[in-house]
Amino acid sequence: MRKNTKGEETSNQQKKLVRSLSITQNAWDAIKDKAAREGISASEFLERIGRDASVLETPINSRLKAFLEAPISMWWCWSEATRRYALQLGLVESHRQESEEGLKDYIADERLKQQKEIVGDCLWRAMLTIAVINYGIPELGINSMTPLLRWMSFKMLQHKAEQGESLSLQKTDEPTFTITEKQIENDLVEIQAALDLLQQFSPSYYEVLDMVMNGRMSYAQIAKYKRLNTQKNVTEAEVRREAKEAVYQLRAYLHNQVTENVKKQYIKNSFKSDKNLEAKKKEYYQLCSLSFLKDKERKNLEEKFIRPALEDPELEFWIKEIDHLAGHHLTGFESIHLDSKHKDLHYILREELEKKLKYENIDEKDNLRSLLIQMDKKLMFCKSFKDIRETVGQFVYDISQGSLQIDTIPFPKNFLERKE
Repeated sequence: MRKNTKGEETSNQQKKLVRSLSITQNAWDAIKDKAAREGISASEFLERIGRDASVLETPINSRLKAFLEAPISMWWCWSEATRRYALQLGLVESHRQESEEGLKDYIADERLKQQKEIVGDCLWRAMLTIAVINYGIPELGINSMTPLLRWMSFKMLQHKAEQGESLSLQKTDEPTFTITEKQIENDLVEIQAALDLLQQFSPSYYEVLDMVMNGRMSYAQIAKYKRLNTQKNVTEAEVRREAKEAVYQLRAYLHNQVTENVKKQYIKNSFKSDKNLEAKKKEYYQLCSLSFLKDKERKNLEEKFIRPALEDPELEFWIKEIDHLAGHHLTGFESIHLDSKHKDLHYILREELEKKLKYENIDEKDNLRSLLIQMDKKLMFCKSFKDIRETVGQFVYDISQGSLQIDTIPFPKNFLERKE
Protein backbone atom coordinates (compact mmCIF):
# COMPACT_ATOMS: atom_id res chain seq x y z
CA MET A 1 0.00 0.00 0.00
CA ARG A 2 1.09 3.60 -0.59
CA LYS A 3 -0.59 6.98 -0.27
CA ASN A 4 -1.54 9.34 -3.07
CA THR A 5 -1.33 13.14 -2.94
CA LYS A 6 -4.55 13.29 -0.92
CA GLY A 7 -3.18 10.93 1.70
CA GLU A 8 -5.36 8.03 0.57
CA GLU A 9 -4.07 4.51 0.13
CA THR A 10 -3.66 3.10 -3.37
CA SER A 11 -3.16 -0.55 -4.24
CA ASN A 12 -0.31 -2.47 -5.91
CA GLN A 13 1.60 0.71 -6.84
CA GLN A 14 -0.83 1.24 -9.72
CA LYS A 15 -1.51 4.73 -11.05
CA LYS A 16 -5.09 5.97 -11.03
CA LEU A 17 -6.51 6.92 -14.42
CA VAL A 18 -9.41 9.20 -15.33
CA ARG A 19 -12.53 7.16 -16.18
CA SER A 20 -15.95 8.01 -17.51
CA LEU A 21 -19.15 6.46 -16.16
CA SER A 22 -22.86 7.20 -16.00
CA ILE A 23 -24.63 7.26 -12.66
CA THR A 24 -27.85 8.72 -11.26
CA GLN A 25 -27.71 11.77 -9.01
CA ASN A 26 -29.14 9.85 -6.07
CA ALA A 27 -26.49 7.16 -6.36
CA TRP A 28 -23.73 9.77 -6.71
CA ASP A 29 -24.96 11.63 -3.63
CA ALA A 30 -25.02 8.36 -1.68
CA ILE A 31 -21.46 7.54 -2.77
CA LYS A 32 -20.20 10.96 -1.71
CA ASP A 33 -22.02 10.69 1.61
CA LYS A 34 -20.57 7.24 2.38
CA ALA A 35 -17.12 8.39 1.30
CA ALA A 36 -17.33 11.43 3.57
CA ARG A 37 -18.27 9.19 6.49
CA GLU A 38 -15.04 7.24 5.87
CA GLY A 39 -12.99 10.41 5.45
CA ILE A 40 -12.03 9.61 1.84
CA SER A 41 -12.88 10.93 -1.62
CA ALA A 42 -15.62 9.50 -3.84
CA SER A 43 -13.01 8.17 -6.27
CA GLU A 44 -11.18 6.35 -3.49
CA PHE A 45 -14.50 4.90 -2.29
CA LEU A 46 -15.11 3.47 -5.79
CA GLU A 47 -11.51 2.28 -5.90
CA ARG A 48 -12.06 0.23 -2.77
CA ILE A 49 -15.24 -1.27 -4.18
CA GLY A 50 -13.39 -2.20 -7.35
CA ARG A 51 -10.55 -3.95 -5.58
CA ASP A 52 -13.06 -5.60 -3.21
CA ALA A 53 -11.61 -4.07 -0.04
CA SER A 54 -15.01 -2.57 0.69
CA VAL A 55 -16.36 -6.06 1.33
CA LEU A 56 -15.01 -5.51 4.84
CA GLU A 57 -17.55 -2.72 5.29
CA THR A 58 -20.51 -4.95 5.99
CA PRO A 59 -24.01 -3.50 6.43
CA ILE A 60 -23.90 -4.31 10.13
CA ASN A 61 -20.55 -2.52 10.43
CA SER A 62 -22.07 0.58 8.85
CA ARG A 63 -24.95 0.34 11.31
CA LEU A 64 -22.54 0.06 14.22
CA LYS A 65 -20.89 3.27 13.10
CA ALA A 66 -24.27 4.97 12.77
CA PHE A 67 -25.19 3.62 16.21
CA LEU A 68 -22.31 5.64 17.68
CA GLU A 69 -23.09 8.83 15.80
CA ALA A 70 -25.00 11.69 17.41
CA PRO A 71 -27.61 11.69 18.76
CA ILE A 72 -26.35 8.93 21.04
CA SER A 73 -29.51 8.35 23.07
CA MET A 74 -29.68 4.60 22.42
CA TRP A 75 -25.92 4.13 22.82
CA TRP A 76 -25.99 5.87 26.21
CA CYS A 77 -28.56 3.39 27.55
CA TRP A 78 -26.59 0.33 26.49
CA SER A 79 -23.33 1.75 27.81
CA GLU A 80 -24.87 2.74 31.15
CA ALA A 81 -26.65 -0.60 31.56
CA THR A 82 -23.32 -2.38 30.99
CA ARG A 83 -21.62 -0.15 33.57
CA ARG A 84 -24.39 -0.97 36.04
CA TYR A 85 -24.12 -4.72 35.39
CA ALA A 86 -20.38 -4.56 36.03
CA LEU A 87 -21.03 -2.80 39.33
CA GLN A 88 -23.85 -5.14 40.40
CA LEU A 89 -21.77 -8.22 39.53
CA GLY A 90 -18.87 -6.96 41.63
CA LEU A 91 -16.45 -6.39 38.74
CA VAL A 92 -15.95 -2.69 39.51
CA GLU A 93 -16.44 -0.36 42.46
CA SER A 94 -18.81 2.58 42.58
CA HIS A 95 -17.30 6.03 42.09
CA ARG A 96 -20.01 7.48 44.34
CA GLN A 97 -20.52 7.15 48.06
CA GLU A 98 -23.82 8.05 49.63
CA SER A 99 -22.34 8.92 53.02
CA GLU A 100 -21.90 12.56 53.83
CA GLU A 101 -18.10 12.60 53.51
CA GLY A 102 -18.17 11.08 50.00
CA LEU A 103 -15.10 9.71 48.27
CA LYS A 104 -11.82 11.51 47.79
CA ASP A 105 -11.41 12.77 44.23
CA TYR A 106 -8.43 10.59 43.39
CA ILE A 107 -10.28 7.45 44.55
CA ALA A 108 -13.38 8.36 42.53
CA ASP A 109 -11.20 9.05 39.46
CA GLU A 110 -9.40 5.72 39.82
CA ARG A 111 -12.69 3.85 40.06
CA LEU A 112 -14.08 5.67 37.02
CA LYS A 113 -10.95 4.68 35.11
CA GLN A 114 -11.47 1.05 36.10
CA GLN A 115 -15.12 1.23 35.02
CA LYS A 116 -14.15 2.69 31.65
CA GLU A 117 -11.60 -0.05 30.98
CA ILE A 118 -13.86 -2.98 31.85
CA VAL A 119 -17.04 -1.55 30.33
CA GLY A 120 -15.25 -0.34 27.19
CA ASP A 121 -13.70 -3.76 26.63
CA CYS A 122 -17.10 -5.45 27.06
CA LEU A 123 -18.87 -3.04 24.68
CA TRP A 124 -16.18 -3.47 22.02
CA ARG A 125 -16.29 -7.25 22.20
CA ALA A 126 -20.09 -7.22 21.87
CA MET A 127 -19.82 -5.02 18.76
CA LEU A 128 -17.10 -7.24 17.29
CA THR A 129 -19.24 -10.33 17.93
CA ILE A 130 -22.19 -8.94 15.98
CA ALA A 131 -19.92 -7.74 13.17
CA VAL A 132 -18.16 -11.08 12.60
CA ILE A 133 -21.41 -13.05 12.81
CA ASN A 134 -23.05 -10.84 10.21
CA TYR A 135 -19.95 -10.97 8.01
CA GLY A 136 -19.80 -14.76 8.07
CA ILE A 137 -23.58 -15.18 7.81
CA PRO A 138 -24.71 -12.01 5.94
CA GLU A 139 -28.30 -13.17 5.43
CA LEU A 140 -28.88 -12.97 9.17
CA GLY A 141 -31.38 -10.18 9.83
CA ILE A 142 -31.03 -8.00 12.94
CA ASN A 143 -33.71 -5.35 13.19
CA SER A 144 -32.59 -3.66 16.41
CA MET A 145 -29.08 -4.08 17.74
CA THR A 146 -29.57 -2.50 21.16
CA PRO A 147 -31.31 -5.44 22.92
CA LEU A 148 -28.89 -7.95 21.39
CA LEU A 149 -25.86 -5.89 22.41
CA ARG A 150 -27.30 -5.58 25.94
CA TRP A 151 -27.80 -9.35 26.18
CA MET A 152 -24.26 -10.06 24.95
CA SER A 153 -22.75 -7.57 27.39
CA PHE A 154 -24.60 -9.08 30.33
CA LYS A 155 -23.51 -12.61 29.40
CA MET A 156 -19.87 -11.58 29.04
CA LEU A 157 -19.80 -9.74 32.37
CA GLN A 158 -21.65 -12.57 34.10
CA HIS A 159 -19.06 -15.00 32.74
CA LYS A 160 -16.27 -12.86 34.21
CA ALA A 161 -18.01 -12.83 37.58
CA GLU A 162 -18.48 -16.61 37.51
CA GLN A 163 -14.81 -17.07 36.66
CA GLY A 164 -13.92 -15.43 39.97
CA GLU A 165 -13.01 -11.97 38.65
CA SER A 166 -15.38 -10.21 41.06
CA LEU A 167 -13.79 -7.87 43.58
CA SER A 168 -15.68 -9.68 46.35
CA LEU A 169 -16.17 -13.39 45.73
CA GLN A 170 -19.35 -13.74 47.75
CA LYS A 171 -21.98 -11.39 49.13
CA THR A 172 -23.35 -12.69 52.39
CA ASP A 173 -25.59 -9.74 53.18
CA GLU A 174 -28.74 -8.66 51.37
CA PRO A 175 -28.52 -6.12 48.52
CA THR A 176 -29.84 -2.64 49.22
CA PHE A 177 -31.97 -0.41 47.00
CA THR A 178 -30.05 2.63 45.79
CA ILE A 179 -33.16 4.32 44.34
CA THR A 180 -36.28 4.77 46.46
CA GLU A 181 -39.62 3.24 45.51
CA LYS A 182 -41.15 6.71 45.40
CA GLN A 183 -38.50 7.86 42.93
CA ILE A 184 -39.11 4.76 40.79
CA GLU A 185 -42.83 5.41 40.62
CA ASN A 186 -42.21 9.09 39.89
CA ASP A 187 -39.79 8.28 37.07
CA LEU A 188 -42.17 5.83 35.40
CA VAL A 189 -44.85 8.52 35.34
CA GLU A 190 -42.33 10.99 33.90
CA ILE A 191 -41.45 8.64 31.04
CA GLN A 192 -45.11 8.15 30.19
CA ALA A 193 -45.70 11.90 30.35
CA ALA A 194 -42.76 12.53 28.01
CA LEU A 195 -44.08 9.90 25.60
CA ASP A 196 -47.47 11.60 25.54
CA LEU A 197 -45.83 14.98 24.96
CA LEU A 198 -43.95 13.46 22.05
CA GLN A 199 -47.24 12.25 20.57
CA GLN A 200 -48.77 15.69 21.02
CA PHE A 201 -45.96 17.96 19.82
CA SER A 202 -43.78 15.70 17.62
CA PRO A 203 -46.31 13.33 15.96
CA SER A 204 -43.95 12.18 13.18
CA TYR A 205 -41.36 11.04 15.73
CA TYR A 206 -44.04 9.39 17.86
CA GLU A 207 -45.38 7.56 14.79
CA VAL A 208 -42.03 5.82 14.24
CA LEU A 209 -41.76 4.73 17.87
CA ASP A 210 -45.38 3.59 17.89
CA MET A 211 -44.86 1.51 14.74
CA VAL A 212 -41.91 -0.22 16.42
CA MET A 213 -43.47 -0.63 19.88
CA ASN A 214 -47.10 -1.38 19.21
CA GLY A 215 -47.08 -2.15 15.50
CA ARG A 216 -44.02 -4.42 15.90
CA MET A 217 -42.79 -3.30 12.49
CA SER A 218 -39.16 -3.64 11.43
CA TYR A 219 -37.30 -0.56 10.23
CA ALA A 220 -37.38 -1.97 6.70
CA GLN A 221 -41.17 -2.29 6.88
CA ILE A 222 -41.51 1.26 8.19
CA ALA A 223 -39.33 2.54 5.34
CA LYS A 224 -41.56 0.77 2.83
CA TYR A 225 -44.67 2.24 4.48
CA LYS A 226 -43.21 5.73 4.22
CA ARG A 227 -42.23 5.24 0.58
CA LEU A 228 -45.78 4.17 -0.26
CA ASN A 229 -47.39 7.03 1.65
CA THR A 230 -45.02 9.88 0.83
CA GLN A 231 -43.84 8.85 -2.64
CA LYS A 232 -40.33 9.66 -1.44
CA ASN A 233 -37.34 7.33 -1.54
CA VAL A 234 -37.17 6.75 2.23
CA THR A 235 -34.39 4.31 3.18
CA GLU A 236 -34.14 1.98 6.14
CA ALA A 237 -31.11 3.94 7.34
CA GLU A 238 -33.18 7.14 7.34
CA VAL A 239 -35.88 5.46 9.42
CA ARG A 240 -33.29 4.27 11.94
CA ARG A 241 -31.96 7.80 12.12
CA GLU A 242 -35.47 9.13 12.69
CA ALA A 243 -35.99 6.61 15.49
CA LYS A 244 -32.81 7.84 17.18
CA GLU A 245 -33.95 11.43 16.80
CA ALA A 246 -37.32 10.47 18.27
CA VAL A 247 -35.73 9.04 21.40
CA TYR A 248 -33.50 12.10 21.67
CA GLN A 249 -36.56 14.38 21.45
CA LEU A 250 -38.34 12.22 24.02
CA ARG A 251 -35.45 12.74 26.45
CA ALA A 252 -35.51 16.48 25.78
CA TYR A 253 -39.18 16.56 26.81
CA LEU A 254 -38.40 14.34 29.79
CA HIS A 255 -35.73 16.67 31.17
CA ASN A 256 -37.16 20.04 30.19
CA GLN A 257 -40.94 19.82 29.74
CA VAL A 258 -42.22 17.29 32.28
CA THR A 259 -43.07 19.59 35.18
CA GLU A 260 -44.93 18.61 38.35
CA ASN A 261 -48.18 19.92 36.86
CA VAL A 262 -47.66 17.86 33.70
CA LYS A 263 -46.98 14.73 35.74
CA LYS A 264 -50.20 15.11 37.68
CA GLN A 265 -52.12 15.12 34.41
CA TYR A 266 -50.66 11.74 33.44
CA ILE A 267 -50.67 9.86 36.74
CA LYS A 268 -54.18 8.52 36.14
CA ASN A 269 -53.31 7.54 32.57
CA SER A 270 -50.38 5.43 33.78
CA PHE A 271 -52.72 3.27 35.84
CA LYS A 272 -54.93 2.65 32.84
CA SER A 273 -52.21 0.89 30.88
CA ASP A 274 -51.47 -2.83 30.80
CA LYS A 275 -51.16 -3.99 34.43
CA ASN A 276 -48.74 -6.74 33.46
CA LEU A 277 -46.48 -4.22 31.73
CA GLU A 278 -46.76 -1.84 34.69
CA ALA A 279 -45.55 -4.58 37.03
CA LYS A 280 -42.67 -5.44 34.71
CA LYS A 281 -41.57 -1.81 34.46
CA LYS A 282 -41.49 -1.45 38.23
CA GLU A 283 -39.69 -4.76 38.78
CA TYR A 284 -37.05 -3.97 36.19
CA TYR A 285 -36.42 -0.56 37.75
CA GLN A 286 -36.09 -2.22 41.16
CA LEU A 287 -33.49 -4.63 39.74
CA CYS A 288 -31.63 -1.64 38.30
CA SER A 289 -31.47 -0.03 41.72
CA LEU A 290 -30.05 -3.03 43.61
CA SER A 291 -26.54 -2.52 44.99
CA PHE A 292 -25.55 -6.01 43.79
CA LEU A 293 -27.20 -9.04 42.23
CA LYS A 294 -27.53 -12.42 43.85
CA ASP A 295 -28.12 -15.54 41.74
CA LYS A 296 -31.90 -15.13 41.87
CA GLU A 297 -31.78 -11.50 40.72
CA ARG A 298 -29.31 -12.34 37.94
CA LYS A 299 -31.65 -15.04 36.68
CA ASN A 300 -34.69 -12.75 36.85
CA LEU A 301 -32.88 -9.95 35.07
CA GLU A 302 -31.93 -12.14 32.13
CA GLU A 303 -34.96 -14.43 31.85
CA LYS A 304 -37.70 -11.87 32.54
CA PHE A 305 -36.24 -8.77 30.90
CA ILE A 306 -32.98 -8.84 28.93
CA ARG A 307 -33.82 -11.86 26.79
CA PRO A 308 -37.59 -11.20 26.29
CA ALA A 309 -36.76 -7.63 25.19
CA LEU A 310 -35.20 -9.15 22.06
CA GLU A 311 -38.68 -10.02 20.82
CA ASP A 312 -40.84 -7.48 22.67
CA PRO A 313 -40.22 -3.96 21.31
CA GLU A 314 -42.52 -2.29 23.86
CA LEU A 315 -40.63 -3.88 26.76
CA GLU A 316 -37.38 -2.89 25.06
CA PHE A 317 -38.54 0.74 24.86
CA TRP A 318 -39.26 0.87 28.59
CA ILE A 319 -36.00 -0.87 29.50
CA LYS A 320 -34.04 1.74 27.52
CA GLU A 321 -35.84 4.65 29.16
CA ILE A 322 -35.52 3.16 32.65
CA ASP A 323 -31.81 2.58 32.02
CA HIS A 324 -31.56 6.22 31.03
CA LEU A 325 -33.16 7.65 34.18
CA ALA A 326 -31.61 5.09 36.53
CA GLY A 327 -28.24 5.93 35.06
CA HIS A 328 -28.56 9.59 35.95
CA HIS A 329 -29.54 8.71 39.53
CA LEU A 330 -26.74 6.18 39.99
CA THR A 331 -23.86 8.02 38.31
CA GLY A 332 -24.41 11.69 38.95
CA PHE A 333 -23.68 12.39 35.27
CA GLU A 334 -25.31 15.54 33.95
CA SER A 335 -27.73 15.04 31.09
CA ILE A 336 -26.69 16.09 27.61
CA HIS A 337 -30.13 17.69 27.38
CA LEU A 338 -29.20 20.02 30.23
CA ASP A 339 -25.64 20.80 29.09
CA SER A 340 -24.84 20.10 25.45
CA LYS A 341 -21.10 20.52 26.08
CA HIS A 342 -20.95 17.97 28.87
CA LYS A 343 -19.03 14.73 28.31
CA ASP A 344 -19.44 11.88 30.74
CA LEU A 345 -17.95 8.38 30.86
CA HIS A 346 -20.27 7.15 28.10
CA TYR A 347 -19.42 9.96 25.69
CA ILE A 348 -15.71 9.31 26.17
CA LEU A 349 -16.23 5.58 25.56
CA ARG A 350 -18.26 6.34 22.45
CA GLU A 351 -15.46 8.45 20.98
CA GLU A 352 -12.90 5.71 21.66
CA LEU A 353 -15.02 2.97 20.06
CA GLU A 354 -15.83 5.20 17.10
CA LYS A 355 -12.09 5.49 16.41
CA LYS A 356 -11.71 1.73 16.60
CA LEU A 357 -14.51 1.17 14.08
CA LYS A 358 -12.81 3.63 11.74
CA TYR A 359 -9.62 1.55 12.06
CA GLU A 360 -7.70 4.42 13.62
CA ASN A 361 -6.16 2.00 16.14
CA ILE A 362 -4.61 -0.32 13.55
CA ASP A 363 -2.34 -2.04 16.06
CA GLU A 364 -5.26 -3.23 18.18
CA LYS A 365 -5.20 -7.00 18.66
CA ASP A 366 -8.95 -7.23 18.16
CA ASN A 367 -9.13 -4.76 15.28
CA LEU A 368 -12.27 -5.46 13.23
CA ARG A 369 -10.51 -5.26 9.88
CA SER A 370 -7.91 -7.80 11.03
CA LEU A 371 -10.59 -10.14 12.33
CA LEU A 372 -12.52 -10.04 9.05
CA ILE A 373 -9.38 -10.71 7.04
CA GLN A 374 -8.66 -13.71 9.27
CA MET A 375 -12.23 -14.88 8.80
CA ASP A 376 -11.90 -14.59 5.02
CA LYS A 377 -8.96 -16.99 5.11
CA LYS A 378 -10.98 -19.48 7.17
CA LEU A 379 -14.13 -19.17 5.04
CA MET A 380 -12.15 -20.08 1.90
CA PHE A 381 -12.15 -23.68 3.11
CA CYS A 382 -15.85 -23.83 4.09
CA LYS A 383 -17.91 -26.02 1.75
CA SER A 384 -21.16 -26.17 3.72
CA PHE A 385 -23.27 -24.06 6.04
CA LYS A 386 -22.16 -26.31 8.88
CA ASP A 387 -18.53 -25.41 8.15
CA ILE A 388 -19.40 -21.69 8.05
CA ARG A 389 -21.30 -21.90 11.32
CA GLU A 390 -18.41 -23.67 13.04
CA THR A 391 -15.92 -21.11 11.72
CA VAL A 392 -18.03 -18.16 12.83
CA GLY A 393 -18.75 -19.90 16.12
CA GLN A 394 -15.05 -20.19 16.91
CA PHE A 395 -14.55 -16.47 16.29
CA VAL A 396 -17.53 -15.68 18.55
CA TYR A 397 -16.12 -17.90 21.30
CA ASP A 398 -12.67 -16.32 21.06
CA ILE A 399 -13.89 -12.71 20.90
CA SER A 400 -16.19 -13.19 23.89
CA GLN A 401 -13.42 -14.95 25.81
CA GLY A 402 -15.50 -18.11 26.11
CA SER A 403 -18.69 -16.45 27.36
CA LEU A 404 -20.76 -16.69 24.15
CA GLN A 405 -21.54 -19.57 21.82
CA ILE A 406 -23.21 -18.94 18.49
CA ASP A 407 -25.78 -21.72 18.97
CA THR A 408 -27.07 -20.11 22.17
CA ILE A 409 -27.28 -16.52 20.92
CA PRO A 410 -30.99 -15.62 20.54
CA PHE A 411 -31.07 -14.83 16.83
CA PRO A 412 -34.23 -15.23 14.69
CA LYS A 413 -35.87 -18.59 15.42
CA ASN A 414 -34.60 -21.61 13.51
CA PHE A 415 -32.00 -19.56 11.63
CA LEU A 416 -29.02 -21.46 12.93
CA GLU A 417 -30.88 -24.74 12.41
CA ARG A 418 -30.82 -24.21 8.65
CA LYS A 419 -30.37 -27.41 6.70
CA GLU A 420 -27.43 -28.02 4.38
